Formats: sequence, C-alpha cells, structure tokens
Amino acid sequence: MKVKRMVKRLFAVGAGAAMLGATAMGALAADLSTYPDMFVEDGKFNGVFVVGENAKAIDNLAAIDIATTMKYSKGTGSSTTTVSGDAWQVSTSSKKLELANSNATASALGTENFRDINTFIGDEELGALADGEWKTNENTYGYQQFLFFDDTGDKSVSRIVKYTENDDDVTADHLFIKSGRQIARYKLEFTSTAQSDVTDSTGTDDTTGSYLDDFENTDLSMMGADYTVVLARRVSAAPTGLSQGAKLTLMGGSTTDTLLEGETQTYTVKDTAYEVTLSFVDSTNGKFVVNGESTNKLSVGETHILSDGSEIGVSEVLYQSYAGGVHSVSFFIGASKVVLQDTDVVTAGTGEKKLKVGSEEIDGTNVFITGTDDNTTFTISTIEVNMSADDDFFVGSGELLSDAITAAGEEKEVLMNNAFEVEYKGLSEEETHEIGLKSTSSRRYKLNLYDGDGNMVSLPVAYAENDVLLNMSEDTGQTSSATNRKRLVLDETVAIQKNDYFVLTGGTASDGSAKSYLMQYKGVDKAGDTSPKIKFKNTGSGETLEYSATAITGYGGSIATIKLGGYSFGVTSAGSTQAADDYVVKVGLDTSNPPASNNTNGTYVTFIDSYGSEWLFNATCTTACQGGIFTNSSVTGILVAMTTPNGDDYDNVVPLSMVINISATATNEVRAAPLATAPRGLGGVTVGTGYTLITPEGETEVSYGWNSMGTHIKHAEPSSDPDEIVFTYPAKQLLPQVYFTSGATSTSTSKSGNLAAVEIVDATKLDSEVSDATGQNVIAVGGPCANTVAASLLGNPADCAEGFAPGKARIKYWEHANGNVAMLVAGFSGDDTRLAGKVIAHRAGEMSGSEVEVEGTTYSTATIGAPSAAAETTE
Repeated sequence: MKVKRMVKRLFAVGAGAAMLGATAMGALAADLSTYPDMFVEDGKFNGVFVVGENAKAIDNLAAIDIATTMKYSKGTGSSTTTVSGDAWQVSTSSKKLELANSNATASALGTENFRDINTFIGDEELGALADGEWKTNENTYGYQQFLFFDDTGDKSVSRIVKYTENDDDVTADHLFIKSGRQIARYKLEFTSTAQSDVTDSTGTDDTTGSYLDDFENTDLSMMGADYTVVLARRVSAAPTGLSQGAKLTLMGGSTTDTLLEGETQTYTVKDTAYEVTLSFVDSTNGKFVVNGESTNKLSVGETHILSDGSEIGVSEVLYQSYAGGVHSVSFFIGASKVVLQDTDVVTAGTGEKKLKVGSEEIDGTNVFITGTDDNTTFTISTIEVNMSADDDFFVGSGELLSDAITAAGEEKEVLMNNAFEVEYKGLSEEETHEIGLKSTSSRRYKLNLYDGDGNMVSLPVAYAENDVLLNMSEDTGQTSSATNRKRLVLDETVAIQKNDYFVLTGGTASDGSAKSYLMQYKGVDKAGDTSPKIKFKNTGSGETLEYSATAITGYGGSIATIKLGGYSFGVTSAGSTQAADDYVVKVGLDTSNPPASNNTNGTYVTFIDSYGSEWLFNATCTTACQGGIFTNSSVTGILVAMTTPNGDDYDNVVPLSMVINISATATNEVRAAPLATAPRGLGGVTVGTGYTLITPEGETEVSYGWNSMGTHIKHAEPSSDPDEIVFTYPAKQLLPQVYFTSGATSTSTSKSGNLAAVEIVDATKLDSEVSDATGQNVIAVGGPCANTVAASLLGNPADCAEGFAPGKARIKYWEHANGNVAMLVAGFSGDDTRLAGKVIAHRAGEMSGSEVEVEGTTYSTATIGAPSAAAETTE
C-alpha cells in the first residue's frame, strides 16, 4: 500500500484563482511572456527607451520598431495559448472540448470528455505515434500506433475539465481524471503479423522451447521511445507448460556500447559524465564500476539503479571460456527497462499483466499482446497498454498530468513509461463583462446588464414593500395607480406611467439578432397642444428620444414609433383621454405595433445582454398572477433567469441556465438565491438540478461556479445584507486548453481582440542622460559596447562583447529591488539588434522567461529560444 502525500500545499496558483481575490503571496513576478504589460500604466508607456549616444543609427531603428508597435490589452481582451513541438490539442476543426457545467449531479453535469472529441488519435495528431518498422532477425514488419479513448462509462465524471476542489483544498478549474477510469489505451498494430521461430537456448527449433529467437536483440520504437528487445520468451500462466504467452524485456537508454573485461570508457548522458569499467564477466553475468560505484552482477535484461537514479542495464553477454576468448558485455547507460507480458496471446482479454518499468509493476496498467502460437511459430499482431487512474487526478492550469499523478502518490510511468504527457493550459481568455444582481439598498435589487449598444443599464427588478410582498420598481407603492415609484414594465399590456422603466427587445435571441434597451417614459404633451411631443430616455446612452405625438381616438392607434437598434416599437394611448399632459401609454415592447391588448400566455419581454445571454422574468403570487403581474399587489417572489439562447455562441454543450428567486425578509429586506428547480415556467427554461456552487478553503459567505459557456458565477451571501449574484460573462466561449504532448515542447501565448496602441510621449533618452540604470523603467537598445546603460545592466563586463555571438541577439528582463524593471534588446551587430527589435514588434507572444536568444535573418523565420551558455554567464 502506498503512502499518500498528506502535507497540503500552502499556496497554489491556477487559472481559476483570479476570481478568488488576490493570492496570499501578492502579484506573481512578471517575465518576458507578460510584455509589454510591465511597461504600461493606464495605457501609457511608463519608462524610457535608451540608446547609446555613439551607437549606430540602426539601434535607433530597433527602438522605433518596438515603440511604434507596442500594444496593450484594453480590458480583458482575448488570448490564445499554443504548444509547439509534438503536441495535439484535444479538439478538431469541428469539435471543441468544453468546460463542464457546475451541476449538482454527475448525470446532469453537461460536459465533454476526450472521447467526445476523438475516439482515437494517430500520427496525424501526435508525431510520437508515427508508423514504424520492427526489423527482426528474419524479416521486417511495419506497424501503426494509436492512442484510444474507449472508456464508454459515464462520460461526465472523468477526462473532463471542471471547477472543483482538489486534494490540496485548492478550488479552481482542473482537468479531472477519476480513480479507476481510463486515461488512454496505447495500441501498436502490425500491418502483417510479426513472426519468430520457437527455439531452445541454443537457437535450435524446439516445440517445447521458451525462446523467441527472431525477436531478441532487435530494435523497437514505441511512442517515440527507442528500445532494444533484449529478451523475448514464451510464458504461461500455468505452473507448467510454456504455450500461448509472451514476455518481452526491452531496454531503452541514451547510450549503448560494448566493453571488454577490464576496459574503461567515459560516456555523457544528458550532461552527466559516466566513467564505466567492465570489472567482471562470466558466462551469464557482467559487473561494472560506474564513477567508482560497483554494480551487482547483472544478467541479460537486468538493470542496476545508480546513486543518481539513472540505470545501467545489460543487453548481451559474450563469454568465450577458452584461452584468449572474448569476454565482453553490451550494455545501456541511463537505461530504462520495460517488461511487456501477456500469458495468453490467443484468447483476447485474458492473461494481461501490469506494465513493468525497472523493478516496479505500474499500477493502473494492463498489457495485452495478441497473436498465435502453434509451438513452431509464434506471432504477434498487436501490443497494447491500457492506462487507468489509480487515484483521482487533478491537473491545475499550467500543470502536467504526470505531476498530478506524482502528487497523488502514484507512478507517473503509467503514461507509457513517460512517453507522453497531458498538459492543461487553463481556459482560453476572452473579453468579459460583469452582469447580474446587485443591491443598491437593503430593500432594493437592480439587475446590471448591457444593452444593444454595449452600454450598461440597471433594471430595477425588486423592491421589498414589506416582509412578504415585492414590487418590480425602484420605490414603494402597491397599487397600479401609484405614481413616481418608477416601476419596471415588462408586459406590453400594462399602462406605462411617467418615469416608469420598460424594456424594448427587437430581433431573435436564438440567431443572435436580438437587441434590448432599457427605456424610461419621460412624459407627453396633451393632445390639444400645438405640435405635441412625447419623450423617452435611453438609460444606456443617456440620450432623450423625442417624437411627435399624434392624437388618436380610443386604443390601437399609433401615437408615435420608437426606433432603436434597427427595430421599431409602436406607442399608443393606454387610457380614454389624452387631454392632460403625461397621460399613460402602452408600448409594443417586442416590436408590436400596436401593442397587444391582453397577455393571454403570461409571458413577458426578455432582455438580451450585448454578449448574448437572455434574461427572463416571472413571479410567484399569493393569488393567481394574472395580467400585469408586476403591478399586482400579491407578488411574493420575483424570478429572474439567465440563459444562453443562441446555439452558435457555444460548441456543443448547452450552458446551464440559472434561475434566481428574489424574496423579502422579516426585516423588509430583499434576498436572492439560486433555485434547484423553477416553481413556474420561464419561457421554456429548463433548470435541471441547478448549479452546485463551491466555497473555497479559507473563504466564507461566498461561493463560485462555472457553466460550459465559460461564464463564472459568484454568489455572495453576507449574513445580514442582501445576497448578490454576479456573472462574469464572456464575449466568446471560454474553452479548456488540453494538450497531449511527447518530447520537448514550448508554449506561447498571443493576444488579440481588444488591443490598443500604447501612448508614448517624451520617452527617449541617450545613455549619457541616464545616471542610474535602475532609477526608472528602462528598455535599453543596443549592446554594452555602444550603450552604457546596457553595460550597467549586465554588470559592466570587462569585455563588452562577453555573452554575445555573431548572428545572435539577446532580449533580457530584470526586476530591480526598488520595483523598477528593465529590458535589454541587444545583438552582436547592429543588424542583430534590429532583428531582435522586429521580433519584439511582431512575435512578442513567443517570448517567455527572463531571457531569450534570437537568431536568424528575418523576423518571421528567426528562432526564439533559450539563451546559450555564453549568454547565461553574464549577469
């Protein structure tokens, strides 16, 4: 039984942490990936560009390239994370992996997992799954490789991204793989079955032999990892008998060689030098001394773990016992030993064993080998490894699945001996805005939304008249004739009095054409006046709309037409007379002209926020809610529902709707709470089991959740004040960024969308004008041979060319103790400096860390990588 990690991390950083407030450690240190944010304050450049007084003009051009292209994200903007190298993002051109809805039950979670995107991937998605060949001692066999996602159990509980609390009590969005559920299944499939004769230890055909001689001492690559098959044997699950099972012992390593007894050689593996001496050989074993450390006697297929954690393993022993005979051992240093075993290759699904790496059997793995065995010829058709989670694995933003596996106390070798990785890069970033229910006093709620022109408006959705009854208004007054309470009218059959608010919505919510506006009726001249006018205030823009008011007789004639957002809304008189100023009117809230005379279906105009969410309204009453319920004296609860009506706004998973119930308290105050089920219909809203909101460790009176649109929900519940429910709603769907990778990869983030040019005024200096390189924020352009500020930043090296190489440039970032920052842009030559300037101007999103090196001839083809050893030595 493994000992699980019990110590919790004090702090953890994830993509979901932003909405939980400031981290305990304050702001994270910036690096080049955050450029130019460290040099921008309120849209203005907050530093100086410094060039050498005696520098060549080309350095000035580099500074100009940087300055004229500097842009910052105005608002949240949007960004895209890209993993370069051998990587596949869990998505296709037509399918996107979506965030899970924060729902109460797994069956109603509403989400997608890997299998929903692709049932399997191959070499088109991941280069490590490229076709290969196995050259045995008799023939060559081609093969294909795949990763399958074929766990068909409840898809909503594993291989998903959801907002949850992990085992360290960190609440954020995580890639989650449930204990006992599949990660993936690796399959190597031969295009024609690989064959070996069945022999004894001497290589002689033997129907009772255990040797698969044609497979031994051959090379086989699996998921980009190269191995040598050092042993190939027939095995059986039975105590006696050797038929129908296969055991392949593979050895992989960075360096392989053959030494004679007593011979010494030095090998370098991953920057570590190993002096290896073959100290002993007999007919079956070899013994080594590695960097002064003696190994055990090792037979073919055995390894010894060295003190630094690396391994040395034996692949072949040659011992000629006669005088002058050869005594040698072939070996791997830095080796990894892998054993694949299935005791019944003929019967599918039986005889599987765990993958063995070194001396460890890897929990969560099962090896399946299929083929045939007639005691003369042994064939292999497929080699498969099923990989499952042996514990719940939570992968936070910016983290690796292997790290989560290790954190859970399990073996990361479950990932095909670390041949591949799964990385979660967090949610994509898009422009967002906050909408939702806010209290403006203990008795009043307003709903903040954005109208069809992108202006914020505040709908007065609830006022606590007493400890039971509510009005949809800004002020008190139970009767429909009460004036100046500034009601919110959502039913076009209801008469609108002066200073009442009403909502206009034109277009269709489901196709994205709808626009809504919050209007206020500001009065009308009586019909007997010369050229009477009627006025409405567009509360979003603050503009007053004035129209000629046509006198009519009775109900149904048009007094005026309101025109907004490309739509027209009819206005008529709501009473029998127009003889007095500011008579009551009715408005066709949904573009009706004239407005409907009665509300037979009990529905009300909805409000469409500019980012696409639809808000629906209804009520509960002590008696039947009939007619204009928001003027009714029996309203005990007001229902507000948020939905995402346009299917084009999200990929596949319908974002969970939320219904909020507003009620009154014994102290005549308003309260609000999400509902698990809706007590009455709201335009067809399906509530399901409602949201599950989570209160993170260390917080009180607040809980959070998400839906598949990427809408973040915050429910604040102060003990003696009105609740507030705020939605951070994205302009475009936020998507989890999950990657399968193999080998070395790099990550870059590019920003787009709401970008604005940085304002740069009087921000250039010569190096002779700067007395202290740390006294302000600095972008120093040009190397230390031409720019004294650059030299100061680099420690004033005696050789001003130290750390620079022809054809290369350096971009380096510092944070000084006084809080100021600096960036060096310098090359070996002026041309190299100019290239670095252009890279910053056009490819800044590919920079990361404290320093990068730029090499090339054009900015579009230049390489941006880690600094060379020479550059790293200069500080």
